[in-house]
Amino acid sequence: MKKITVFWGCQIPGRLAFLEKSTRIGLNALGYEINDIPEFGCCPEKSLIKNEDEKLWLLTAARNLALAEREGYPLVVACNGCSSSLKTAYVKLKGNPGLLAEVNEKLKEYGLRITGSLKVFHLIEFLADEVGAGVIKQRVQKPLRGLKIGVHPGCHQNRPSPAAAFEDPLNPQKYDTLVQALGATTIEYQSKLMCCGNNLTLAGKLDDGWRMARVKIQELTNLRADALTVTCPACFMQFDQKQALYARQGDILNLPVLTYMELLALALGIEAEELNLKEHRIDPSPVLRKAGIINETLPFNEEVLKRCLTCGACEYDCPSARTGVMSPQGIIKRFLNGEIEELINSSEIWECVECHTCLEYCPQRFGMEKVFTWLKHQAMGRDVYPNSLKSGYEMFVKTGRLAKIDDRQRQKLELPSLSSQEPRQFVEKLL
Repeated sequence: MKKITVFWGCQIPGRLAFLEKSTRIGLNALGYEINDIPEFGCCPEKSLIKNEDEKLWLLTAARNLALAEREGYPLVVACNGCSSSLKTAYVKLKGNPGLLAEVNEKLKEYGLRITGSLKVFHLIEFLADEVGAGVIKQRVQKPLRGLKIGVHPGCHQNRPSPAAAFEDPLNPQKYDTLVQALGATTIEYQSKLMCCGNNLTLAGKLDDGWRMARVKIQELTNLRADALTVTCPACFMQFDQKQALYARQGDILNLPVLTYMELLALALGIEAEELNLKEHRIDPSPVLRKAGIINETLPFNEEVLKRCLTCGACEYDCPSARTGVMSPQGIIKRFLNGEIEELINSSEIWECVECHTCLEYCPQRFGMEKVFTWLKHQAMGRDVYPNSLKSGYEMFVKTGRLAKIDDRQRQKLELPSLSSQEPRQFVEKLL
């Protein structure tokens, strides 16, 4: 196996270790052994450290570069921001011999030196230019056919271009080519080069940051993308974690976000469980299901559902159907057509009032209600259900009841006290 040094940065090993794991697995599967350097520090981040103290930024970056050069292997940087920072510092040092000599004098105190022999690659750059999309395509065991994926290069993968020296920063295509090598189709879209908004989030402008991220997610959703792919940990947190955060506030888009290395590992035949994809806030299983990577059995017998659809008696008995609120037969049809994720995230499933009428009249003793309650259970497990129901559940968890007992009012009506804490304590033990 060929050896490379990987610079992980701070966020991947510190907050997103599952992304590190998929990257290690993918690189190993392509024939690369990773040389770890525990002495690496922050890259450091430009907009924070460089803006405060440029000398500190440069010396810190130089130390990381010198550590990597000492090992003698190519340096592959897994984070967009780290790549931009390290490459910018390296170009600055190599282009200014006097500054390089000054920095090397400082590094000498730590037994380090920069000669300029180190090769520094962004991860996508390394895969595209050193490994090659053709080689990756030959290694694919489970092609991601049928998937439409939006590629998000991120601000710092190709910019600033004099330092990145990767490809055209205004028309990047290599990331797309690598995704296509896995069998998927990539989408060209207007906001492709737009920032994720993470720096606004870091500056305490959470809502502004989300509005920026939302533009891309909404556009790709409108284009019926199956997923968004990123390489930057900051972008991943912005699109995945913030999307889940705002979904809890009712802004539900539900576009799965996967890194390229996760897509690569899956296409190379690595089992999804090994990649710990459950750490994603937006469930990626619809992507895996559509690509045939996982085959989940429906919770109901398909023949029973087909007979249910053919019968259609519930359309005449269901109160919601009779009053024009919804069409239960339409829901069953969509369920059978595989639109399960769309239904889980829809408001329609909550239009079933669970009156049990369909069960009593059903000649199969099945009742469409079972499908609705299963869909509701899935939705609640993902925290995508009406706020009014969330309030009720929270009340139950806190008190063991769905309504607060006011004993003073009860006393006025000469009713017995019901202020016992036992229901709450019972629920607390169960949880």
